[in-house]
Amino acid sequence: MKTKIYSILALSLIFISSACKKTEELQKDPAAILNAAPKLIFTGLLLNSSQAPWSTDQRHNQFMVMNEAYYGNQSYNWTTADYSAYTQLRNVQQMEIEAQKVGDPAKAYLALAKFFRAYFFISATDMFGDIPMSEALKGASSGNFSPKYDAQKDVYAQCLKLLEDANADLTPLVATQVKVDGDFFYNGDLAKWQKLVNSFRLRVLVSLSKRADDTPELNIKDQFAAIVTNPAKYPLILTNADNFQLVYNTSNVSNNYPLWPSNGVVLKNDLRNNLGSTYMNILTRTNDPRIFVVALPTDSARLSGDAAYATKFSSFKGGKTGELQTTLKDQAIAGKLSMINFDYWLSSPSGIPCVQLGAAETNFNIAEGINRGWASINSAIYYEQGISESIKFYGITNPVTISAFLTTNAYAGNNGTGLSQILEQKYVSFFQNSGRQAYYNYRRTGIPKFDIGPANANNNLIPTRWAYPTSEYTVNAANLKAALQRQFSGADTQNGVIWANK
Repeated sequence: MKTKIYSILALSLIFISSACKKTEELQKDPAAILNAAPKLIFTGLLLNSSQAPWSTDQRHNQFMVMNEAYYGNQSYNWTTADYSAYTQLRNVQQMEIEAQKVGDPAKAYLALAKFFRAYFFISATDMFGDIPMSEALKGASSGNFSPKYDAQKDVYAQCLKLLEDANADLTPLVATQVKVDGDFFYNGDLAKWQKLVNSFRLRVLVSLSKRADDTPELNIKDQFAAIVTNPAKYPLILTNADNFQLVYNTSNVSNNYPLWPSNGVVLKNDLRNNLGSTYMNILTRTNDPRIFVVALPTDSARLSGDAAYATKFSSFKGGKTGELQTTLKDQAIAGKLSMINFDYWLSSPSGIPCVQLGAAETNFNIAEGINRGWASINSAIYYEQGISESIKFYGITNPVTISAFLTTNAYAGNNGTGLSQILEQKYVSFFQNSGRQAYYNYRRTGIPKFDIGPANANNNLIPTRWAYPTSEYTVNAANLKAALQRQFSGADTQNGVIWANK
């Protein structure tokens, strides 16, 4: 009898133990990926590091105008934005954790993590100003869910150091031809990643041009000169072959070309969207051959009876960003505004690659720094190279065509006129590329002049930042208010001037 009772008790204990274990198993998220390989996290970071073309950002860059209020506008009435960069920074942190578990074979991911830390922190500080950095991402490890806000100057200093370290870490890996998996941008080629790291660092340094003379602790000019005069140590993206660009495909919904219609039916007419005059006026004034690739002549020019209309710059016209949408609609219906060239932009479902940071920008950044006196090199070389690479990107490879444009728009030298040329041509090269860089460069330099008119919903001002996420007022109010007081006398509006642009 005792034996029977013991058996029943043993079976009961086994059942209870099994039931408890099953409950614990059921509580786990079956969709969760635990201990993901660094390459998987890396691929996700790449997908989330790109900014898409044909977006609201590109209208705020004044490349395009929309004349149907139902679909959107370009009224500059934004206020706040979110902290999406921190979602990616947490992924960067996790990639570091997983790479450290692997050891030496994953060293490249640790080097690239330094780049991505700088990349996403810069993305956030460009939008808002001061941001959490030194105490950020420590919620899980130290229980600090209310990080202090670092001064923007300190954010830049830390990011520039991360980029210097990333370059140093990549150098021996490049020398031994180490490859990384999960890389659909550069196919694992760390030599190209090293060029990106240094080119991004140049972008950051040039973006600080207003602080080059009053912030000696950042050594902006010295850092710039060290990079551009030592290509062996600091290789750069100087030709389109090394562009950091997203190439779209037709097989993965997470990487579809955003302009391609979901039903696959391309209608070569779009009265709702037209080219912007800020962009188009530069092309027509400089007799730019890119205009014949990116845009269509106006319908009024096509119907004018002029047999040569398609070859004339006067046949192209953009809409003003500041115009009322009703006015733009009337102009579009009357055939007075240019549309995009559908045969180019929609030649296939994979469309045109979107450059995130490319050769044209890097060359123009070098030319700008030299123009400002940061290095003793011939800036005309980089000005011309920037134009050439941008023109070639559009498939215009005839050297006679490129030479003619360079002759017509010869560099005026290291003076104000030359600087304006560099900045205008950099702006042109950003068309449907590089996210908000065209807007950021305008915000910093005022070139080209952005259009402001009756459609502006921000008191006739182009905003200069985004207000902080509203959630911060709930979860981190004390630190947020201290940062606001330090920067903007307590106000949190889209018109505050961040430290980098003061």
